Amino acid sequence: MSGVEPDQDARYEVRRRYIGVDEAAAYLNVSRRWMYRESQRHGLPRYYFGGKLRFRVDDLDDWAFQQKVS
Repeated sequence: MSGVEPDQDARYEVRRRYIGVDEAAAYLNVSRRWMYRESQRHGLPRYYFGGKLRFRVDDLDDWAFQQKVS
């Protein structure tokens, strides 16, 4: 047992999950094209495996939080 309540474990597992370009674009409310062209330029961590571009949900959340303007 990890010492974390089950619902917290589930949230942690979702945040560590890798998602594809379409799901990541929907998650951030940006276009699929933006994910391919601009994500790297804007410092969003990207992963390639299985011949596909992937993103981690926790990286998306961290990056979005850093974009806060005030």
